[in-house]
Amino acid sequence: MTESKQERLMQLNSAFEAIVNHSLSKSFNDLIEKNIDIFKGLKIIYSTENMESQLLDHPLKTIEKQFPYLKKFFYGQGLLFYTDEIYQQTKEGQAEIKLDYSISFDSNIAEKFRIWENGGSLDKDSLRFGELIQFVKNKGGMNFDYSFFVIENYFDSLDEKNDRPFNSIRALKRFESLIYNQNSFDIYHPIFTENRESAGKRAFEVFSTYYDNRETVLELHTNRKLLYSVLLKSILLKKNENIDIKDKLRLLIEFSLKKLGRFAKTEIYFGWKFLKYNANLNFFDPIRTLGKNSLKKIRGMSWDLFSVRYLEKLIGMNTGADFYIPFFVSFDNRFINLLKVCPIRAVIIDEKTQRGSTVYLDESEFMEDINNSITEELNLELNDPSKKIKRMFKKIDCEVLEIEISKLEEELNIIISKALEK
Repeated sequence: MTESKQERLMQLNSAFEAIVNHSLSKSFNDLIEKNIDIFKGLKIIYSTENMESQLLDHPLKTIEKQFPYLKKFFYGQGLLFYTDEIYQQTKEGQAEIKLDYSISFDSNIAEKFRIWENGGSLDKDSLRFGELIQFVKNKGGMNFDYSFFVIENYFDSLDEKNDRPFNSIRALKRFESLIYNQNSFDIYHPIFTENRESAGKRAFEVFSTYYDNRETVLELHTNRKLLYSVLLKSILLKKNENIDIKDKLRLLIEFSLKKLGRFAKTEIYFGWKFLKYNANLNFFDPIRTLGKNSLKKIRGMSWDLFSVRYLEKLIGMNTGADFYIPFFVSFDNRFINLLKVCPIRAVIIDEKTQRGSTVYLDESEFMEDINNSITEELNLELNDPSKKIKRMFKKIDCEVLEIEISKLEEELNIIISKALEK
């Protein structure tokens, strides 16, 4: 009997709750054994500080130690994996698992590659950029993932006067042909076996893929704007000193449901972190004091947060491996602080519905705060199964979203103007 979309989504939700309610002190094996029917047909990546041999562990800390600017998305020292096949193979003896590692990067790193490949000077960044090159070449099996960079710079790449996105990808493509010897490599005099014309053709193919899939890219940009709107609303609520944290969280949830037409849980999670813990989180420093450049900074922060949101899509990619494990490289401490803002405990993937769910380390606290802040009426709205399904499959109304963003930006600009007048 074929499962309905509602049944699959309810299973994904049950798996999410099982992980949230599972004590960190208990083993992953215990989690699986107690919930084997719930996890059937799903894929799970589970981060832990308690390394164990069952269900295949893989150390993260070792990789991160080799290059300090490479950052894992998961909180713990290692990863544990579950699929039906892995579970069965483990019970019968020893299972094997194929992992596909990737390195994503911010525009700053891409720019470094562009300058370096073009023979320019990296000044103070030369040493650590050289360490990045050596790490990637010495490690082996670590692939660059261009997707987040291309998506972030998609509209810039359409501007004929702006050739930086193209040149950055061309440099990364040409880097693949770098002649590298661990003992004699000179960061200042790289030698490539591929010429720029050939690398340029391959870079054009990268962008062509995204131009041919414009709708998918625009959908991702819309999701980023959704996050931006929730962040804006959170900042405005933070500025309201007449209501407490519970009311602010409730109003944020109501905004998401009534104005955006969905319960944007992950986006609300980021907003909750800002409302409750912003004083202790360096990531939010740029917007602690509002000024004339605040909107630009908030947009940039929304892209930083979206890089974590994008993780679900990356991990759900079918690359031929059992699991796709992304890392992020940045010379900016902002991203390090970002990982402190939202440490990931687990990612659940349902390949049938092509949906994923991220479980953050403090998810239990977040859910408890939600339950304590919402009204009974709002609770019924959130937990009505048919309404849940409808919200999940309803497309974001881009026109409505743009209108809401304009309203929020205008409201914030008024606050900024008043602050600057003082």
